[in-house]
Amino acid sequence: MKQHRGIRNLAWLVLVLLLAACSQSYSYLPSMSKPAPPPAEGTAAPAEGQASSPAAAPQAAPDLGQQMQTLETRVAQLEARLTELEAQKAAPVPAPRAKEPKPAKVPAPSTTSYPPAGAGAGDKNYAEGYKLYQAKKYAQARTQFHKYLTASPQGPKAAEARYYLADSFYQEGKYREAGVEFNKMAVQHPKSILAPAAMLRQGLAYKQQKQEQAYQSTLRKLIKAYPNSPEAKEAQKWLKGEKKEAATR
Repeated sequence: MKQHRGIRNLAWLVLVLLLAACSQSYSYLPSMSKPAPPPAEGTAAPAEGQASSPAAAPQAAPDLGQQMQTLETRVAQLEARLTELEAQKAAPVPAPRAKEPKPAKVPAPSTTSYPPAGAGAGDKNYAEGYKLYQAKKYAQARTQFHKYLTASPQGPKAAEARYYLADSFYQEGKYREAGVEFNKMAVQHPKSILAPAAMLRQGLAYKQQKQEQAYQSTLRKLIKAYPNSPEAKEAQKWLKGEKKEAATR
């Protein structure tokens, strides 16, 4: 704001100085309307056609109106710039958005077009169960997953059905049942892409039940069985955090 006030004061100072300069430049104008005094006695009048002295030569009056108009234009430009700067300074600065925490990763099914055309009743049970799971209707979803696992215990979606059945328990806070089902999934389908996630969830289910020994044991098994998985790296962080917390007690 001090910078803007200085620009405005400078503009008006330039205007005052120019007006003062113009008043000095035009101080001779009144004398031009008076006739020239006669030459003193003994002084010869200039001969006809003889050039008069430079001091006596009339000077061309500068265009005062044009100078004033130029100055007013410049002042108007400075005022417009000052107004623009003040508007920019007064504009509210948007506050930086806080970083949103990353949502927990829940493995997605291997295909979104399941069940394929001509699928049997078991396949339809899985598709319906997953739809209900996404709608957070967990009890109804478990019913459909149970039907699928009963009809196709080794079916192409058996691992996914067991995982989402277990997680439906976890989402409802039924951690004991969730731990049992996650364990079944990891044991029955160790090569599934969902197996590391099932073991990590199993460990969390134990932690929710205050079973610290089972929790840490499950995380160590996860790290040993799937050392290169993202879940194993997450488990390592959690175990390190547990050690630091135990050391500060």
